Amino acid sequence: MKQCNRRAFLRLSALGLGSMALAACGATPTPQVVEKVVEKEVTKIVASTPEVVKETVVVQETVVVEKPVEVTPAAPAAITLRFAEGSWVGPEGIKFWTDDIIPRFELENPGIKAEFESAEAPEWEQKVFAQMVAGDAPDVMFLWSSFSLNVIQKKQALKLNDYFSSDYLKAFYPSMVAGYLIEGDLWGMPKYVSSIAMAYNKDILDAAGVAYPDESWTWDDYRIALDRCTQRDNSGRVTRGGTYVSYWYLEPWVWMNGGQWNNKVVAADKCLLNEAKATEALRFQYDMIYGENPVSFVPGSVPDMDEFNVFSSGKVAFMESHSWTVTNYIRENNFRWDFTVYPSKGGKRSTLTFINGYVAYAGTKHPKEAAKLIEFLTQPWAARAMCLGILGLQPARYDVVEAWNTASMGAQAGYNVAAFTKEMDRAGLEPTWTDTGKANEIINPLWDQIWVTKETSLEEGLATIVQRVNEALGSS
Repeated sequence: MKQCNRRAFLRLSALGLGSMALAACGATPTPQVVEKVVEKEVTKIVASTPEVVKETVVVQETVVVEKPVEVTPAAPAAITLRFAEGSWVGPEGIKFWTDDIIPRFELENPGIKAEFESAEAPEWEQKVFAQMVAGDAPDVMFLWSSFSLNVIQKKQALKLNDYFSSDYLKAFYPSMVAGYLIEGDLWGMPKYVSSIAMAYNKDILDAAGVAYPDESWTWDDYRIALDRCTQRDNSGRVTRGGTYVSYWYLEPWVWMNGGQWNNKVVAADKCLLNEAKATEALRFQYDMIYGENPVSFVPGSVPDMDEFNVFSSGKVAFMESHSWTVTNYIRENNFRWDFTVYPSKGGKRSTLTFINGYVAYAGTKHPKEAAKLIEFLTQPWAARAMCLGILGLQPARYDVVEAWNTASMGAQAGYNVAAFTKEMDRAGLEPTWTDTGKANEIINPLWDQIWVTKETSLEEGLATIVQRVNEALGSS
């Protein structure tokens, strides 16, 4: 039998939990021994001669009895959910989750605890897949981009149909919900919007004598502005870029030109990049890097910068930028800048958005509680907190859009963050595939060979991608 040491007993007794102390130590509660006075009748012999005389009298007697101890059952142990999230804006962003969001969840949901785990490490995707296979992944996870669909397709996500009504889903942008609705089943919920608008450097435009862009700009206006803002050395190498081609986010240019990336909004099984309209739009971008009069740095050639912060180098005039870069730019940019919408082609505009949201692990032991945490994280107040606080995330809910446009950190600083909202009205979802992991294994290295190393020409590379992807997905 488990023994209870004296130190443990005294510690619990000091808290007024004497009886629970015994239960906590594994002992059976000992009944209390008490004395009790009772009355009873006895027969008394008064005389025995010449005959026995008896009488009945009442006497008092003290007896010892046992009184059972009433033990209050211990409260059930709290359920603990592992919650994988990140902020990507430093320690203060992490505190947003650990000091603000999680305590409020626990206060509103007694009996459920949330344990924060960071999802920011570069190797986290590989790590969490390994955890899923081992049956030990976080109960609720923030997943992004095609990573979300890959998890769903590998049957590692919990189906959420029973937890979110169609009325609840109506509060969110349809393009965001579409990323989680596969064959009528719901596998996740949007956290925020990452749409793309055009950032521009006012200092460079002023120096080049270029007017600031507005919604009347066309592709031709844009290309003329890029030429005027670009500076090159004697060898023709770009030293100040009109732009920095975001070669991973070229879908809007294809769509504006009337082309298609693939054959379905979600889980496509056929790639269409070698069709004329798609190739023409990609050629427009390709020539900005490798044409006769380049206006873009070669991808990866700006020291200490990547595609997400190269605009902050101050060396490019225009750059496609995610809405989550607003707070980054406010902290990092030491020049004047702002946002605008994409230039149009034939009156048509578009932008790109991504699957960014919460998924519950298929192997969770607490599906109901995991769904409750996801609902908590996607309510209007949560979207507003993520929008107006240090994270500065564009809301996926219609009822918080106005807060983004007028009261977010970027709006209060005087930047045109409403450009991102305008773009969402015509946003297309990032292309995904019936087997996203397999398709990306084919596309990614070939994409680098086209845009970065120039090991293959544009047309040849696109033809190879289309052939291999369609064969792999069974649609060739």
